[in-house]
Amino acid sequence: MTTCGASLICVALLVLLGSAVGPVIGYRILGINTSPSRSHVIVQDALMKELARRGHHVTMVSPYKESEQVPNYRKITLPHVIGTWGKDFTASTLSNSNTRFGMIKSIPMLLQLSASSINETVRSAEVQDVLREPEGYDVLITGLMTDAVLGAATDLGCPTIVICPNAPMAMVNSMVGNPTPISLIPNMLLGLPSPMSFRQRVVNVFGWFGEEAMALAWKSYQRAAYDDLFPADRYPTYDSVRRNVSLVLLNHHVSKGSPRPYVPAMIEVGGLQIKDKASPLPDDVRQFIDGAEHGVILFSLGTNLLSSSMPAEKLDAILGTFRTLRQRVIWKWDSQDMPHKPDNVMLREWLPQDDILAHPNVRLFIMHGGLGGIAEALFHGVPLVGIPMFGDQPGNLEKVAQEGWVRVVQYGELTEQTLSAAVREVLDNGQYRQNVRRLSQLYRDRPQTAMDTAVYWTEYVIRHRGAPHLRYPGVDMNFWQRSSLDVIAFLAVAVYAFCKLISLVCRMCCRGSSKSKLKKH
Repeated sequence: MTTCGASLICVALLVLLGSAVGPVIGYRILGINTSPSRSHVIVQDALMKELARRGHHVTMVSPYKESEQVPNYRKITLPHVIGTWGKDFTASTLSNSNTRFGMIKSIPMLLQLSASSINETVRSAEVQDVLREPEGYDVLITGLMTDAVLGAATDLGCPTIVICPNAPMAMVNSMVGNPTPISLIPNMLLGLPSPMSFRQRVVNVFGWFGEEAMALAWKSYQRAAYDDLFPADRYPTYDSVRRNVSLVLLNHHVSKGSPRPYVPAMIEVGGLQIKDKASPLPDDVRQFIDGAEHGVILFSLGTNLLSSSMPAEKLDAILGTFRTLRQRVIWKWDSQDMPHKPDNVMLREWLPQDDILAHPNVRLFIMHGGLGGIAEALFHGVPLVGIPMFGDQPGNLEKVAQEGWVRVVQYGELTEQTLSAAVREVLDNGQYRQNVRRLSQLYRDRPQTAMDTAVYWTEYVIRHRGAPHLRYPGVDMNFWQRSSLDVIAFLAVAVYAFCKLISLVCRMCCRGSSKSKLKKH
């Protein structure tokens, strides 16, 4: 073999080796998510850790600790910024009897806390040190309730990406100018079917106005925090940094909602937090599940509600139901002990929910209707009993009920009889499991995994310095301009003026003709 041929082979091997191990010099990526809802942060954490595994240098700031150790992944935890959020929110939700009016009453508290936590986070010494690091960052990634932090990208000189933990809402659509035809897309809080009847489309219009009103309140709180952190004499306005977001990643999939249009800068990555291969379970949890002759039920009310704060009658109803079951129950429980705990119940303050649902011995998931939990149950083919508590959860579970793999029990109607009937129905009726397994195949069938898609587009935005060619011109237009209502109004006035002119000319001609006839007479 010639020296030239050997050199070519060596170069080819080096290229193949380089493509196999990923980038030799990774990008520097900063993530900040101060959302009080831990489920929002979990979704972003999953992407940030995967970016670190693929060779990038990742820094993540949030209120929640991270037990998993990943190379190249630096976690800065500021738990004090959300204070007693869990207790306050639980008390507010349960005291309002889970009504929609009660939910609306809790929104200002949530918005105010999300804005104040941003202010405190950015001003902290730990984050200020990060922002002043001489190496800088190639991209800033933030979450749904943290858009006031986008101003930091001005100092960093980098593009921005937003991760939305659910289907797009008005607050997110406005970042990239994404259209939402209200005659076709049901409001996510109303639980309407698709397509909608005339009556449902009327209701959807009122839901649209409500969502726009909430978006205005949302932006008001975030704008106040932004203006305090990033003065107008040195930084662009809050609205302009929102409109300059390079990419929005949606933790949503078309199989779980109505098909809808997306601009190029909005990408679906539904199930981003779900692992393709489950991690090993803690030994005690694994043994508890493996040894369950009749299977296991997972029970969790999510990351925001504290189960120990439930009224005694509701807790007794749940315990009475579990006490009569042959199945074992794993319960996400936030205190050290539970009064009158049945022998078949295991309590854990924090559970690897996705990994547990992946276990073949799990028969049922009793949950509150959060999109993250629904996606994980769908991916692993586990049917549900749903107890909606607040926010989009009633609408989420209504959609799942239409698909036939959940039995819903309203919190106000929760008794031992209603919960037991729902649990027995889902366990004994094989149709629920058949439906979710059929839909699971649809949810999994994609050209790329959710994580591969999210990583690709994150690196794409960095490679192309914010990818301005993806920017949709409609983001700079208001509602009237995007809908061409101003053009329609102009044309209507022009047609009206033209008709008036023709009418005037005709009248003048008629008058001239009449005068001529009179003179001749």
